Amino acid sequence: MMMDPSAARAQLSLDRHSGGVQEDDVAPSAPPLDHMDQVYGYETTSFDAVCVPPPPSLSEWEEDQQLQLEQQKSRADGEKKEQQSEQQMAQGDGAGGCSGTGATSPSRIQIADLPPVSEVDARNALLGMVTEHCCWGRSAARHMSIGKILSSSAFHYEIQTFTEKRETSWAFMPHGGGEVDGPRCGPAPRPWDIPADPTDLFRSEMKVLQVPHTASVKTCHRCRGAGSLLCQECHGKGWTRCLSCHGDGWGSDSAGNKERCFFCQSSTHGRGRQDCLKCNAKGRVACPPCDSYGQIRCYISLTITWKANTSEHIVAKCSSLPEDLIRQVSGQVVYEEEGPRIPPLNHFADPTINLASTQLVLNHNRQWPDQRILAQRQQVRMVPVTEVHYTWKRRTGKFYLYGYEHKVYAPDYPQTCCWGCSIL
Repeated sequence: MMMDPSAARAQLSLDRHSGGVQEDDVAPSAPPLDHMDQVYGYETTSFDAVCVPPPPSLSEWEEDQQLQLEQQKSRADGEKKEQQSEQQMAQGDGAGGCSGTGATSPSRIQIADLPPVSEVDARNALLGMVTEHCCWGRSAARHMSIGKILSSSAFHYEIQTFTEKRETSWAFMPHGGGEVDGPRCGPAPRPWDIPADPTDLFRSEMKVLQVPHTASVKTCHRCRGAGSLLCQECHGKGWTRCLSCHGDGWGSDSAGNKERCFFCQSSTHGRGRQDCLKCNAKGRVACPPCDSYGQIRCYISLTITWKANTSEHIVAKCSSLPEDLIRQVSGQVVYEEEGPRIPPLNHFADPTINLASTQLVLNHNRQWPDQRILAQRQQVRMVPVTEVHYTWKRRTGKFYLYGYEHKVYAPDYPQTCCWGCSIL
């Protein structure tokens, strides 16, 4: 039997005013903040993540004093090792510097002689690069006259600071029963008192933990404890008007005879109506925040982020070679150091590297005041660079070989278009 339209509207109005919440009603995405429990040490926590600075381990004066002592010690060790290295080089000993694997001891590696690049090596490397460009002619690389071959090196300095950041925020999840780790279980630990370690040093990682003893059970803010919402598709009725028979319940066959509508004849709500597929003709759907339980468990979430922050500086004697190319090739590590805090370099052969190290170490020590520095490391790589001068058809030019792979940089190669190409 069909329900009178006025009765249906009255029933829908009754559902709305008796606590029924519709699926499409505007609702907050989280419970009201004033409904959350007050947890000591987390009074300013909200549903937005808030970064918590680490507790100070040393005063600024003590940190400055400690850094100065480390710099003085590093300077003395560097001078001593330089003297030992010079003595070993004078005696022809190939093992210069220390190769210790201690976590905080710097490792200075003997700089090997740059591998010589012959005319054959330079031409073969250039031909290899030309074959990678389908429209470049090989004639210039094959027949050019190679002149001066100048060997030099570029230094790639890199510093990494491994930091830890902790953020707190309120979070919630459906509560279907079970034990709740609330304030009665004990006081909540401070964010930086919760033990957590990264998997590896200098590897970016993130962990999300629940702060102990901060959980509580609340009525779901979305469905107000009902566990379900009025279906948006049928507005809580459980049915929708049949679009095939337009609510009449009858249709016609191919011969024009009247017959029951095929689409709504099996409806549980009578003819002319189709059961709502979204709510299975129930008129209500499960509440997503509480998963039909009607309750949620609120707690304080701790997000821990470990990140390796990297800065670098490249010193190349050849100004025509882009710095990005130096980063992409292999070289020889001539200095490396790692520790909880590292002093800047002040005894490296190139004073530009020393200056860059001083500035970058200072920046890294001050750049993240709301994070804890767990470890630092610095490294200097030496990348071989060769400048090759050539002449082809009375035209002079030069190209560069860089890295132990003998990568080629030839910005002014004279034959960049083959005979089949046309420049418009």
